[in-house]
Amino acid sequence: MGNSNGIMNESPIPLYYQIYVDLKNKLLINKLVDENGKLPAEKELAESYKVSRVTMRQAIAELEKDGLIVRYRGRGSFLKSQPNPILHKLGLPGQAGRVRIDKSPEIVELSHFDTTYEHIGRALNYEGDIFFIKRIFRVDCNPVAINRIWIPAVFTPELDKKGLCVEGSLSKTLKDVYHLKIDRRKNVIEAVRPSVSDIELLKITYDTLILQITSKSFLKDNVPYEYSVTSWIGDAIRLEVDVEDIEHGITFLK
Repeated sequence: MGNSNGIMNESPIPLYYQIYVDLKNKLLINKLVDENGKLPAEKELAESYKVSRVTMRQAIAELEKDGLIVRYRGRGSFLKSQPNPILHKLGLPGQAGRVRIDKSPEIVELSHFDTTYEHIGRALNYEGDIFFIKRIFRVDCNPVAINRIWIPAVFTPELDKKGLCVEGSLSKTLKDVYHLKIDRRKNVIEAVRPSVSDIELLKITYDTLILQITSKSFLKDNVPYEYSVTSWIGDAIRLEVDVEDIEHGITFLK
């Protein structure tokens, strides 16, 4: 049996997690907080959901872990920042639609390997040494995505020594230093479960849904030069794709 907030006592999903999801959804549509961004008191919320304060405390702790709220002793819990998801326009080169992401993503790894995974080599139609970059995208200092990139060393010699030397930007470094300009990008989108590494770096739980975008970038002569996998926290991003519905299928507009 459930209560007025849609919480199911008989569900195998823990009560605190059901409440956390419901509270988060309300924050995403600008409900729950007052004009000062303050959430109702813990006791008031516990009574509303008909659960103990211990259970409610667990739910609120998850919101804090997500970076949605901040708690002050003696003052209560406040919305930390506008939790609206990032709007990313697929099919457009560069960083269009990512204006809310903090500048200079954290570089977790920049390595040079003699060989790469077989499926990446096939995707890039390439055999040889390759560079691997792993970065974390953040919004208001909170992690929202992990970006993994593979670039054949033939396109970017000494990238591991030079680093992302143009304003800490990969796209600007590729363009200004290596004269690589993207002509088009092919994206594949799928919902996946986070890896152990994702859980640790994004500070999420094992049951968080990940929206994974696998991309292959091409130069003007149709040569693939970059393979990337970006793992977004599912509710941190919304994708926008322009399409034209025609008689024999769907054509993506650029």
